[in-house]
Amino acid sequence: DISDIFKPYLNTSIFLVPLEDISDLILQNNWVKKVKINIDYKNTIFVEIIEYEPLGIYEFNKRRYYFNSDGKVIDYVSVINNNKKLIVFSGQSSNLNASVLLDTLSQINENFKNKIVKADFIGERRWNLLLNNGIVIKLSETQLKQSIENYLKLSNNFNYDDFANIKVIDLRDLKKAIIEYKK
Repeated sequence: DISDIFKPYLNTSIFLVPLEDISDLILQNNWVKKVKINIDYKNTIFVEIIEYEPLGIYEFNKRRYYFNSDGKVIDYVSVINNNKKLIVFSGQSSNLNASVLLDTLSQINENFKNKIVKADFIGERRWNLLLNNGIVIKLSETQLKQSIENYLKLSNNFNYDDFANIKVIDLRDLKKAIIEYKK
């Protein structure tokens, strides 16, 4: 994209290249957060681009979009290349509230975050997490951190066979866990 923007100015005096216009064109790309253009006053133009880092994937109307830490949608996801282990977020305003969930997970256990496939924001109040083993965890509305910690403590008491039979673990009430088994 950058080459195409500069193509009309090849073999032109470096002083005639409209750097501000080019900067504006580059900033039109959704992935570009910041651009800095400098010249060496001989024959070289330096372009420094800082891109947005996707925080997760936002699912809306059966389509998926990358979004950043501010919840801003960056771009449409054509093919999920999940090398960065991005979680798919769904539910109204889930992209705007995702950073709170991810910050909480980082404080508790970074490895647990890698087990989460999808996070559903329920009623714009609380989260349901779908894990890579197929279990859904229903988290507390007000005590998110405690709810996750309770799951981690509880999961230490289960073996592989136990997990294979569990469908849902409801941790909305911090004093108890309700486990729904597969039929």
